[in-house]
Amino acid sequence: MIATLVTSIALAASLVGISAPIAPIAAEQARPIPKLTADRWIVYDADTEVVLASWDADAQASMASVTKVLTAMVVIDNVELGDVVTIPEFVTDIRGSTAGLVAGEEWTVGDLLIAMLVRSGNDAALTLGYHVGGESIDKFVLMMNAKARELGLDNTNFANPNGLDHADHYSSARDLLSIIIASQEYPDIQRIARIRIVTMPENPDGETRTFKNTNKLLGAYPGAIGLKTGDTPWADKVLLGVAEQNGRTIYTVVMGSDDHFSDTRELLDWAYSTYSVRDRWLRPLYSQEGGGAVTDSPDLSEGHERRLSVMQPLDDGRWNTSSLEDLPKAAIIGRWIREAIPESIGGQG
Repeated sequence: MIATLVTSIALAASLVGISAPIAPIAAEQARPIPKLTADRWIVYDADTEVVLASWDADAQASMASVTKVLTAMVVIDNVELGDVVTIPEFVTDIRGSTAGLVAGEEWTVGDLLIAMLVRSGNDAALTLGYHVGGESIDKFVLMMNAKARELGLDNTNFANPNGLDHADHYSSARDLLSIIIASQEYPDIQRIARIRIVTMPENPDGETRTFKNTNKLLGAYPGAIGLKTGDTPWADKVLLGVAEQNGRTIYTVVMGSDDHFSDTRELLDWAYSTYSVRDRWLRPLYSQEGGGAVTDSPDLSEGHERRLSVMQPLDDGRWNTSSLEDLPKAAIIGRWIREAIPESIGGQG
């Protein structure tokens, strides 16, 4: 009877991808959250909408070029990718990373988005802001801040479209996570963020322009598919990360980092070593050597058993972690269990 009950719960869990309490594991076996060089960070399980861990995630700080993700959203909200834009003179003098735009040449909005998100061109960001803002960068910045309010970004304010340091230009790790989440509703941003190297229109002298993505995790970290880097004197190194492995999607934000790529790798490695929500349902069914599980289950493959055997629970120390009871899908689980378990079994007390 107990075995039937547990198997029914497992079946319900596998259908909805939701979790239940895991079998106890000794605290000393848990892999600790890594120590990072970043001053502020957050790591998030996108499939279950759970913050796995964070550090100083609501502190306001400079955000550098990750600004350009929200710039891209405002652009896509307001103009067509095929629109043709003439490069204004003033953008060619901008400091920092540029796409080498030349005054008077014509680019499509779509190509400028690539120049902005792949090459991190400050000149491309200004050109897009100038175009969408009706030849007014100030108007475009107002549009950016309106978008921030729409997304509920309470610790964010924009002063420019490119992310150069300014006293009124700041965000937080949690707000930048919200920007990652919102950006996933924009297929064009997702597509561009995956580009590792791209050949763009020739310059007026006929020279080929080739842009390499500033995100060095693409092609280097398994499953990395985005999103945007940043680096300024005030912000230090910043990175918004998106990765997909084994059907599990993780978002990361690191701010004020000495090595944003290494910090992001550490967070992703740690996140993928923890139980997903579905894993936490299945974990009690895994028979560890020496006992400790409820029962064996024919529903677990050998590969899945090996995976469960090495996965660790979440660290619940001073870091901000989401408990199982706080999962946004918790209400769904009760309904599925009630439907999956026969009343005669469920009523046995």
